[in-house]
Amino acid sequence: MSTVFSDISSALDLRLSTLSGSSPVAWANTGYKPVKGVLYLRANNLPASTVQAGLGSSGIDEHLGLYQVDVFAAAGKGRGEAEAKADIIADHFKRGTDLLYNGVYIRLGNVSRNAGLIDEDRFVISVTINYTAHVAPR
Repeated sequence: MSTVFSDISSALDLRLSTLSGSSPVAWANTGYKPVKGVLYLRANNLPASTVQAGLGSSGIDEHLGLYQVDVFAAAGKGRGEAEAKADIIADHFKRGTDLLYNGVYIRLGNVSRNAGLIDEDRFVISVTINYTAHVAPR
């Protein structure tokens, strides 16, 4: 049985978990209660449609997607803390980095961020990492 979807998510999550001086992370489908005033991250894998990357039935499947890391900092204290963390995340997920998990190679692409927004008592910046994985067809 193939576990490509899980392997891609796990590789990206593992990379985030190795971030030096890491902040708490609200992982997908887990209980997390933020601590008031403490910066934390939320990770989401946003896969796109899988496409056939080669000719014929022997071609490979190309999995494209976005790995989004949301940075939640205290609102009303400026954007400095959130932007600093966004830069650290972007450096950690540098374009061209290759990840390997359970035999699946993932190549990281461009990294970008949004302008930031206020969500209740938090200032939120989303860092988006493009990725590509090529695997045997299903």
